[in-house]
Amino acid sequence: MESGGALRRITSQISGVVTRFIEGPEAHDRTDRLAHKYLGSERFEWTLPGEQRVAVIVRPVKVRHIVGVERFRPGGPRPAS
Repeated sequence: MESGGALRRITSQISGVVTRFIEGPEAHDRTDRLAHKYLGSERFEWTLPGEQRVAVIVRPVKVRHIVGVERFRPGGPRPAS
């Protein structure tokens, strides 16, 4: 976050071709690794009983990044509607 009450926002749009689907234990392992990296937990804790995970590997064809700075609204940030 930047000073002065501004919120830095980065949006990415990725278009591509699916090259592989990963299912079963390997898909769950990948989800656990992402949970560790981004949430700091050893496992993804919100898996429901009987849930099946699928990891989709995409070969990017087009990647677009949009970086912007948005001022906070009076009264603080609120979710967009």
